[in-house]
Parts: sequence; structure tokens; C-alpha cells
Amino acid sequence: MPLPQRIVTERPPREADIAIIGGGVAGLALAYYLARIGYPGRVVVLEQHSIFYGSTTRNAGRFRVHFFSRENTVFARESARRILEIPRVTGVNPVIARRGYLWLVQREDSLEKLRKVNREIWEPLGVPVRFLEIGEVAERHPYINLEGFVAGVFGPQNGSLHHDYMSMALASYAARHGVAIVEGARVERILVNGSRVAGVHVEGFGSIRAGTVVVAAGSWSRRLLQTAGVDLPLDPVRKSLLVTEPYRYTIGPLVIVFEEGSYIGQTLKGEVIATGKTRDPKTLDFGGVSLEWLRATARLLARLLKGGSCLRILRAWSGTYNVTPDHSHVLGRGSEWPEGLYVDTGYSGHGLMMAPYAGELLAKLIAEDKEHPHMKPYNPDRFREGRLIPEGLVLG
Repeated sequence: MPLPQRIVTERPPREADIAIIGGGVAGLALAYYLARIGYPGRVVVLEQHSIFYGSTTRNAGRFRVHFFSRENTVFARESARRILEIPRVTGVNPVIARRGYLWLVQREDSLEKLRKVNREIWEPLGVPVRFLEIGEVAERHPYINLEGFVAGVFGPQNGSLHHDYMSMALASYAARHGVAIVEGARVERILVNGSRVAGVHVEGFGSIRAGTVVVAAGSWSRRLLQTAGVDLPLDPVRKSLLVTEPYRYTIGPLVIVFEEGSYIGQTLKGEVIATGKTRDPKTLDFGGVSLEWLRATARLLARLLKGGSCLRILRAWSGTYNVTPDHSHVLGRGSEWPEGLYVDTGYSGHGLMMAPYAGELLAKLIAEDKEHPHMKPYNPDRFREGRLIPEGLVLG
């Protein structure tokens, strides 16, 4: 889906105040918030393919507020609030629906773990979940085969959105307020002059001078940072999804096997989405999907959804999670980095839901030199200093 010409700039400018590398949700959210706060400088977003190419457009289109770490729960709660205001601010509706997440629990020790997290983190932060007896799950969700499960946990605050409409909303608002968005602009390296960044070099175009460079390039972020003499522990991990033929609309929430992180859901068009649990390769190659994963996902559909074995698969595809050692994102700049270099990456599968709030915080740091307390835990120095944010509630 190419962006309308009124949004896309044909060629990059030769000079900008801020160059954002990456036109996924992270880069677009930053551009959107720079526009919203009235940043007066020149901003360019450089996307190597198209806005609708990378992992932003290859995910399940879900957002949630429930994480095992306090920091990520707070961040996701605030980001959900920003997501909900996007239609009003931009005039574009990303088809947001708060249909909830339903975790199906197989073991009593898992259930106790969830009770503990709810008691110590989620309830105090205002996002409690509901614990459902297995009979109540059966009554509310008769389409699920509940053999082998002991309980359900429902998060009503969580929901879905259309990732492409989300990108369109952010991009169109930013473009209307003067941000240049350039597709097909592959940044080969970050330019450094002495102790500060000087810009970027774009394949087939040449250099763009910029005093501030933000790497928001998802799974390509590590390679780009290395060109500026910076290394972060970021690994691209392939993740896959499939959709089936449309099925009468039945599945309200995203339904997750808690101990596996595998899940099924349904789009508003009726297609069933699913991903099974396999060992995923570290690779930047989106490619296709593996036979092992396809078998695991077919088994999940047959096991979890009544009549699921009769559904016909329409298509399957892959994207990547850009994974950090603690499965929490990286935001800001390192204390020993070249001046003017920032990062917004490493979401480990949570980019669509976390990037809106990250964009706001990073925009204020760059434009106003204000670092919000919610941003500080995600500083890149945490890996060197051992201040990790371990996140155990990861799906897919």
C-alpha cells in the first residue's frame, strides 16, 4: 500500500535538523509527536522500503497494558492512552477495539504467579485482571476447547487496532505539519564528526546533514548503530503469523495459552489469526514460514478452537522481533555516545503498543531537553550497568 503523494516526499532533503531512520511505528510516532509539540526545525523520516513493509505491518495488530515488570506495565498503560486519542487528533481511525486478552492457564503454579502479579503490580497501577473459573470461561467463550486448562485470566483493557491505519494516521499528521517522509531511502551509515553526529549517508543519494539522528529502524538498528561506533545487544528473531479463511465472527479477545505464548484471535473481517510456539531463528530474512512453525500453528488451531481443524489457511508470513536481553525496549541516548545520536528500538514484539508513548517522551527529550521519569529505565546504558528490566510476559 503506497502512501499518497501528498504524504510522501519524492527525494530526501540535503539538510535537516532531525533525521529519523525508520518509517515503522517507532519512527512515525516520534515524527508525529515532534509535530504535535510544534518543533520548529526540519524533520525527515527515512524509510528503506515503504511505510507498509516492515514489522509494523506484519504483526497481529494488538495492544495490551499487562506486563510482568512494573516499568513496562506503566509504559504500556500510558501508551494505550495515547493510542486511544489518535483518531481525535489525526482524523484517521485505526479501527481501535478494546476486546481484551484472555490467557488460558494450564497449571496451578502459573495461576498463582498471575495472582501475585495482579496483586502487586496490576491492581496498584489501575489495570486489574479478572480471574475466571474454567466453567465461567466455557460459558463466556463456548468456541474454545478447554481440555487441559484450569482457569482463565481476562484483561479487559487490552485490544486491537489496524496497524496500517495506525501508520497512516501518524504519517499523515506528521506530513501535514511539515515532516518529510521519504520511502526507498536506505541509510547506509551514520556520519560522525569528532564527538557528535553529522548526518547520514543514503544509498544512491548521498549525505544528508543533520545535527540529530534517531535510529528507529527495528531489526536493522544494531547494524546502523555500529556505523557510529555504538553496539547494543539487539537480535532480530523471525516471528510468523497466519490467517485463515473468514469464519463467522466469534472470537472476541485474543486467546493465549499462557505457558506457551501461542495465541489465536480474529480480525473484524472474520479471518482467524494464529501463531504456534516453536524455536525461532535469529535472522533478518523475513522470507516465508517454516514447516515446523506451520505444523505447530495448525495443531494449535485444531486443539484450541472448536472446528479449528476444518479451517483453510489463506496465507502466512513472517516479520521480526528486535529482541533485547531483557525483552524491554531501548530509548534515549547512551552517556558515551556521539552527541546528537538517539535510539528508539528493541521492542521485542511490543512496538505497536509501546511506540506511541516512546515517541512522545523522546520528542520532548530532543526538542525540550526534558527526560521524563518513565523514560529513564530504558536508557541504553542499562546493559553496561546491569540495570535490566526483565520482562517475562512475551507472546509469540
